[in-house]
Amino acid sequence: MIKVIGATIVLAALVTSCGENKKSGLFELKGTLSDSKGETIYLEKLISPDPIIVDSTTLNDKGEFEFENFTPSIGFYRIKITQSNFAMMVLDSTDKVKVTGSAKDLGNTYKVEGSPETKLFLEFNEIAKKRQSDLEVLNNQFQSLASDPKLKDAQRDSISKTFEMPYNEVMDKYNGIMTKKIAENTSMYSSMIAIQGMEPDKFKNVYKALDEGLQKKYANDKNVVLFHEVVQKMLAASVGQEAPDIKALTPDGKELSLSQFKGKYVLIDFWASWCGPCRKEMPNVVQAYAKYKNKGFEIFGVSLDKDKGAWEEAIKKDGITWPQVSDLKYWDSEAAKMYGVQGIPYTLLLDKEGKIIAKNLRGEELEAKLAELFK
Repeated sequence: MIKVIGATIVLAALVTSCGENKKSGLFELKGTLSDSKGETIYLEKLISPDPIIVDSTTLNDKGEFEFENFTPSIGFYRIKITQSNFAMMVLDSTDKVKVTGSAKDLGNTYKVEGSPETKLFLEFNEIAKKRQSDLEVLNNQFQSLASDPKLKDAQRDSISKTFEMPYNEVMDKYNGIMTKKIAENTSMYSSMIAIQGMEPDKFKNVYKALDEGLQKKYANDKNVVLFHEVVQKMLAASVGQEAPDIKALTPDGKELSLSQFKGKYVLIDFWASWCGPCRKEMPNVVQAYAKYKNKGFEIFGVSLDKDKGAWEEAIKKDGITWPQVSDLKYWDSEAAKMYGVQGIPYTLLLDKEGKIIAKNLRGEELEAKLAELFK
């Protein structure tokens, strides 16, 4: 199946301090919106888990507005009329920003002057939209061919494989465009958004360059500190590196370590009972384990569950017989944080010395790799 990437760049969880700043006299944020009817417009700071309103004003009879009570520190913001009608921005304390657009559809019409970070953010977003458009064309072509109810599974699989090359070509094209622009803007806050979702193993040097650029410019910013920590963990768990050891409890309460399985090829499988894609993939993993477990292959399951009962029930229902551990901390899982896990299912294949040799192998890809190792 063709994957579909979001049309807009998604913000990571933000941890910026929510303390408000009084107006400094340097910062300006004003504008004119057409199609207005005297609406109240809000300036929000994007902070996990919910945005915080830091200023508000009312559009006058000409659609003009100005926020007069707040000066931002560098960070992610939005101006909002309603929950679904807003415009994203990246603002700094000395910006003199002018916004134009339609009050009826801010997100698709707004233009910004005087904010270099927002300008770059919108350029990144435009690249993502073009990528989405090209992928949707492929996806529509795929659906038109694969939706025939008369097709057998093997025929659908053949159609899917036919689309893999053009899909990869689209992704390679836009990843190239995105990485070039990030490389030209390694000290820009907005680049943190653009790089999300790009594979650290493929774009290791881009991650390093951006991390270094942001560290020099915003060393004490909480988002930059968080980004630095994530990058360090992702790079530590990149292909070719020795896998960090994991120690956690099995369902029966015994401590188990990943390092105990050195001497075997090991698949680290991050999953959870509540993860639909993980459960859907599990039959393939069960099949691979049954075929290779007596040939020097092991699986080390790491669950991101928080309910022990649900975890144990999923193990039983899915026929999981390989070692399992969890600290039952959900996304605060120590192992997941150690490996920079951003989503599940997530797998890493280790060689007999404990070095990472592949990531995110599933289904046929996992079978092919194991067949190669144990031929």
